Amino acid sequence: MGRIQVGITGSADLGRASPSANPVGSTQGGRVELKRIVVAVVCGIGLAVPASAHAGQSGGAYASEPATITGASCVAGCAGIDVARPGSVLRIRGRAMSAVAQIVFIGAKGNNDNIIARVQKAQPESVDVTVPDKASSGRLRAVNGDGARSAASRAVVSVQRGAGSSAVLDARVIGRRVFYDAARPARIDLLAHRPMAVTVALVRVSDGVAVMGWPAALIPGTVSSITWDGRIAGAPQPAGRYEFRVSEGVPAVGAAAAEAPATLATGVFDLADHKFPVRGAHSYGEGVAAFGAGRDGHTHQGQDVFARCGTPLVAARGGVVKLNRFESAAGNYLVIDGDGTDIDYVYMHLRDPSPLAKGARVRTGQPIGNVGDTGDANGCHLHFELWSGPGWYTGGAAFDPLVFLKIWDSYS
Repeated sequence: MGRIQVGITGSADLGRASPSANPVGSTQGGRVELKRIVVAVVCGIGLAVPASAHAGQSGGAYASEPATITGASCVAGCAGIDVARPGSVLRIRGRAMSAVAQIVFIGAKGNNDNIIARVQKAQPESVDVTVPDKASSGRLRAVNGDGARSAASRAVVSVQRGAGSSAVLDARVIGRRVFYDAARPARIDLLAHRPMAVTVALVRVSDGVAVMGWPAALIPGTVSSITWDGRIAGAPQPAGRYEFRVSEGVPAVGAAAAEAPATLATGVFDLADHKFPVRGAHSYGEGVAAFGAGRDGHTHQGQDVFARCGTPLVAARGGVVKLNRFESAAGNYLVIDGDGTDIDYVYMHLRDPSPLAKGARVRTGQPIGNVGDTGDANGCHLHFELWSGPGWYTGGAAFDPLVFLKIWDSYS
């Protein structure tokens, strides 16, 4: 599915393995990495900065939690896809943004050219502000209503005076690799410099076929976004390279891309169907730590991946939590029924119980816990299993996950 949005609205020894082959089961029984946006500001007036909003420092004894700014982008009145001008609306993203009342445009060293903009709309993860008439190039600082100040942002904003881009249309793809069923979909941002109606075609690069298309009426100076979640008519699409192609006119879905009207802008991204679950230094177990190894009365039905205890774990594939339990052999374990597939994904020996409740919806790449050594485990590691449909100990069968883990590891 797609969507159109207009701008404002300790390591273990490899030779030691998990004794918990299939420790628990027994037949007995859901806007391309978001780029940091550089927005440009040239100019400067001096609105006086109150002591409580002094931009030279952060922190202090305040009741509220200071915000953390993670990025900024121009969404209306923009000079270019990455460039604002005085009067443009900036959307500033971050954490703990609900209490932010002001944004300080930090100029050069010292406070003489610092400018304050009052927040127009505050949400938990973003605020909107209008770029003041006179401000200096630099970073940003968020100031809460009680005076609590954030650290200066890493993102640098830039506001340009005079004519902007000479192109008819600016385009930018956010993230060059996206994951099926992840929280962040594939996205292309569009900025027109005159009123125009366009069609954004989604082209499968392997055969050049436009598999989806979105019409969009673009307003000059306002950024519009097209997103795609990796599905067509609810069905997962194959992993591989795709391209957004923007043209005036209406190319037919399913037609060869060569038959489409002249292309004004393009943006390529790769769709991946899984994300490697261990988010840190790791190694693969061999011998008794590999799938199929003989154990006392059974065989090892998973692959051990060794990493330091506490290493973050994420869902290899989105889906729904089937089980979240503790068992003496498996320790803390989690079973996820994969979205768009009949495969179950099993994670064992987690350091702590996963925070995800049974029945919870999980997205690809979402944190699910940490590597541990709970249960009957020799050293810190993830014991990972894949089960065919109809699922884990409900008629399915375990199969060797190693080749898949290594593929996901190669690009994650």
